[in-house]
Amino acid sequence: MPKSSLKKPVATIACSTVLLLAGTALSAAPATATPEAAGPAVTTLATSAAAASSSLVAPPAGTTRTVAVSTSSQLSSAIGAATAGTAILLHAGTYTGPFDLLKSGTSSAPISIQPFGDGPVTLTASLAMPSCGATGPDINRTVRFRNGASYWVIQGLTINGGVYIPGQGVQYAYAWMQRYIKNGDWRTVRAVPGRGTNDRTAAAGAIAYVAARTGKTLKPVDGVQLLNNTITRKGIHVTMSRYGAIKNNTITDIACGVGPGIWFGTYSDGWTVTGNRLARIAASTVKHYMQEGIRVDTGSNYNLIDGNTISDLPGDGRAFTTDVTASYNTFTHDTATNVAIGFNDQMAGWGNLWSRNTVTGYRSAGIAFRMMDAPLKTPSMATSTYGSTVSCNTVSGTGSGLQIGAMMKSTVTDNKLPSIKLGPHVSSYWVAQGNIFNGKAAAPTTGATTIRTGTC
Repeated sequence: MPKSSLKKPVATIACSTVLLLAGTALSAAPATATPEAAGPAVTTLATSAAAASSSLVAPPAGTTRTVAVSTSSQLSSAIGAATAGTAILLHAGTYTGPFDLLKSGTSSAPISIQPFGDGPVTLTASLAMPSCGATGPDINRTVRFRNGASYWVIQGLTINGGVYIPGQGVQYAYAWMQRYIKNGDWRTVRAVPGRGTNDRTAAAGAIAYVAARTGKTLKPVDGVQLLNNTITRKGIHVTMSRYGAIKNNTITDIACGVGPGIWFGTYSDGWTVTGNRLARIAASTVKHYMQEGIRVDTGSNYNLIDGNTISDLPGDGRAFTTDVTASYNTFTHDTATNVAIGFNDQMAGWGNLWSRNTVTGYRSAGIAFRMMDAPLKTPSMATSTYGSTVSCNTVSGTGSGLQIGAMMKSTVTDNKLPSIKLGPHVSSYWVAQGNIFNGKAAAPTTGATTIRTGTC
């Protein structure tokens, strides 16, 4: 899959009026990011050729104004004053936050933060670190979205301390959903638009539906793009945020107790996650969900996870996971290496597609489906895998290439696997529950399988 390059040539764009406030003009020599100097330089664009030609990448389409900054306080001020179409260009250096993003751009005129083009830029913060026994995501990160701030592009930076993207009022939506999940009330959970059937259009009304039932104001974050960044120490946590993109980032050396490298939760729908490399997420002393590569959970649907590479997860680290009713997601052309489990459909995943992925060097299983339900004599609508497609995947290693604990109305076909492990009751109900294996209504065998010629 093609990846954007930070060295991509930038087309010349016609100049317009230039308004310079106190500070350095955009074409001036770079300033250090440490001393607190005069205010930022502002350019009103049609767009400015000086800004475009000096940048590693052009500001996003819809940019009408640039602000060049060289100190941490200037960056904070520029973020606070940004309006739709503002591009904040950072001269080379290190900027110390945390940085709270409060304003919104628009889909046609996002707000952006990116290097000016005169050298590397790092955002960092002095952050408290959780214990390795933490049981939930660490929300204390270097870049933090607030008040439902939407339509931002953050690109080309090193971010030491991660990114937190929460919708406003997400705690109420999460608590509402968890109440019904704990009670096993799958019908109420699936009544939310786009949760019980594969209906991406209806899913746009999911948060409004939950807001009406909680009586709370819920405001999702929409349209955030994280592109070509290097992210360390803490990863990306997304919750009740939609229709964004996480592309071509390197996310490595994540501390224990922080959470997965990329974590989507609570109705985070419609993201495109592609071309990212994740590695070395430190082991949790609690559970696998605190140390996974890419995790999609709590009713987060319609996400495309495509062409990502995850490696070197210690302990029970699982590379790609869906959990807690995350449904209708697509995992394709992804690679997992040196992990406990490559691909993991943990709880009540409906309609997820797992296709053309590769797993090598796994410790427990290449691909696993709801092993916790293995004791069940029939699958559960509240917890088991339903309506999934597993096709054209390649698993190399010893041990179970595919594990199935409980599954219904699913298709498993043309996967290259060293072996298959079934829960004790799966074979007895496989056909009655509408499952298909390699084109037939017959339970899988436990031996190795291959991909038939011409099928993938």
